[in-house]
Amino acid sequence: MCNFGEDAVFLAKNQKVGTGELTNFQVLNETMEPDKLQQLIQEMSLEEKFKESESIAIGEVMNIEDACVRFHTVCEHLNRDPSDGMSSTSSSSSSSMEEEKFLETPKQLELMTEEKRIPNLDDFMTLRWYCMLVLVMAELTAFTATASSKVMVFAGANPSVVGCGGVPLNGCHELTAFRNETNQCVPELKYQFKSVQVEFNYICEEAKKVKNTITVQTFGVLVGAAIFGQVSDTFGRRRALLISTFGNGIFNWISAYSPDLFWFMVWRTLAGVFTGGITVVQMVFMVENIPRKDRMWIQNSITWSPNLILFPFVAWLCHDWRTMSVVIAAASIATFLAVFLLEESPRWLVQKGRLEEARRILVKIRKTDRLYSEEFEKQLDEVLQIESEKHAKSSKKTKKYTFIHLFCTWKMMAQSLTFITGITCTTFIVYSLMYNMEKLSGSLYWNLAIMGASRWIINILVSIADYRLPWFGRKMINQIAMIFTLLALCIMAIYLYLGFNGQLMSIGTVAAVAMCSQLFIAKYMMVNELYPTAVRNLAVSAVSTMSRIGSMFSPQLFYLSDYAEWIPYAVLFSCQLYDFIVLSIFLPETKGVVLENHLPPKNKRIFGKRT
Repeated sequence: MCNFGEDAVFLAKNQKVGTGELTNFQVLNETMEPDKLQQLIQEMSLEEKFKESESIAIGEVMNIEDACVRFHTVCEHLNRDPSDGMSSTSSSSSSSMEEEKFLETPKQLELMTEEKRIPNLDDFMTLRWYCMLVLVMAELTAFTATASSKVMVFAGANPSVVGCGGVPLNGCHELTAFRNETNQCVPELKYQFKSVQVEFNYICEEAKKVKNTITVQTFGVLVGAAIFGQVSDTFGRRRALLISTFGNGIFNWISAYSPDLFWFMVWRTLAGVFTGGITVVQMVFMVENIPRKDRMWIQNSITWSPNLILFPFVAWLCHDWRTMSVVIAAASIATFLAVFLLEESPRWLVQKGRLEEARRILVKIRKTDRLYSEEFEKQLDEVLQIESEKHAKSSKKTKKYTFIHLFCTWKMMAQSLTFITGITCTTFIVYSLMYNMEKLSGSLYWNLAIMGASRWIINILVSIADYRLPWFGRKMINQIAMIFTLLALCIMAIYLYLGFNGQLMSIGTVAAVAMCSQLFIAKYMMVNELYPTAVRNLAVSAVSTMSRIGSMFSPQLFYLSDYAEWIPYAVLFSCQLYDFIVLSIFLPETKGVVLENHLPPKNKRIFGKRT
């Protein structure tokens, strides 16, 4: 038995529950005064039996304000699904006489028949019509973000020098030597996609100027991630998505008419600001509008990976960077229209104390899903009443949360630093490999499509494992993906150090990037599940912002290959090893947790403590 003040949870051991998991616990939840609880124990003459671990399980759980959250916490403490815990079944044949006596007590049977549990906001999220609209929006957003972020894989691809003035040549070194002898000639280029380098004649050493603009463009994404994280938490998820998708569409369209490299960089940087907003807000909006048990498989299915299969095909159809910019602009405007059809996140409205608006939207969603009933409104009012009381307490002194609140306890500080540095390492690895894909053998389009397909297959397999295996959690996903990435990077570094080159490098690059996709998904999922609603989007924004630090300097990493081909891969191996160590030490498992709404109380914070 667990007593949480006004809440009591009875755990009867050796009972079959639901499909009969190994834990075999029945969980009951009943609200009562502490004095009545003590009286009940005395009347049942079981005061001593509650101390016997053989007959009664004593659950030790976190002290959480919300009674409903406490109930879920007990279930998670026992590795149980909360919905299964409400099934009432008879005791198993192996139960002891004391347990049978305990279960047959009239008052206890009365508690068992009530089987009442206070619902929470997660219970109102169902995988039906409205959720499908959210998923359509999520797919459009994922393609827009993928195309906007990966456009420089094609638009910044270096062409190959195959001749000059009619004389066959092989690469930039021969071109330089030939030009020293003849002074003037027009280079002959071979390329798969008409990039900025081709159109504006940036080749060989000059091509590095185009690569360097990627750093500036990515800085725009970094700024956008920081700005729109705050905008989303202050003004709403929907409004932030509307602004970011519209702005991204406008500036991508303008960039298609850039007269030179400078203006291309300017317009692409401004578009990057809004791309950062899309990247930050999209996942939070989706997670807050889908059922808890479906989060992982949905996030693995509707993500950048399948769009990395589609994007190369779109690039192949476009064939040049100007046409591609127009297509990205059109996709962004289509996303804007999809977001316009959706409602604001009810969870965000509840967190802001706008309970009537949240109630109206939840009722509208329920009617859209054709699940509306009077019982639903009663449950909804019950949940909103709890949230109203909590908001009244927390809003006595109006508080606006900032990035500093991600570090308000020692535990949150360690977790935030782990997420920030870890995601920086992941993006550095991925974008370093992707922005230099023209160095690999084979087709640029096929290499990227195979990479996307590999990522998606891995995503689906992980989704199935996550859905069917309770022990297969977010942390384990991270660790497995990191181990495979370490192996791929290590093999490539040794391969080049020994003087080899060829198809193995393409395979290793695809494998490393495919595994890193799981790091993005699992890490962002952990961020969404670990931080409370009050700072959840700020946390995602901080992680996304710092991830851009890794992508900002990734194009320059392969400049080190001028000294030795294996050095860039050794650097990436070191980054991944660091990420593996800190994640294993500082991050907990977050699978199946109930999303918190509020920060820890002030007496538990590093700053702003109350005595």
